[in-house]
Amino acid sequence: ADYGQGRAFLHSHTYAGNPLGCAAALAVQKIFREQHILETAHENAVWLTQEMQHAFGGHPHVGEIRHIGLIHALELVRDPLTKEPFDPKKRLGYAIYKKALSYGLVLRPLGDILYFNPPLNITKAELTTAMEITQKAMADVLGE
Repeated sequence: ADYGQGRAFLHSHTYAGNPLGCAAALAVQKIFREQHILETAHENAVWLTQEMQHAFGGHPHVGEIRHIGLIHALELVRDPLTKEPFDPKKRLGYAIYKKALSYGLVLRPLGDILYFNPPLNITKAELTTAMEITQKAMADVLGE
């Protein structure tokens, strides 16, 4: 309705002044400080980059391994030298995502690029398991 009628829909964001949300945010900040989450995440990101190169760098269908912080991405290609893509109708990234999911790992496929988006508090053992599951899912789908 027109503002003059006093029937406007007034709203605010659910987080505006919400004491529960503020308490949760303060608790998270405390955990970040006490458990050194950001420092550990940085160390794990460097380690993961090296391990991803070792695990996937020589794969016959990985064209590139990209990363920023803990987020890593595997680009799937038909030929890593020419970067020739797979036929998009095959939806290989999605097929690998589904296979990995059946093994308990959530990847993020964007086309034929598989993204790892791990939580900041993930352990190296959990990252190792994620890479092993990805390797198994890729082998199942790509037949290698």
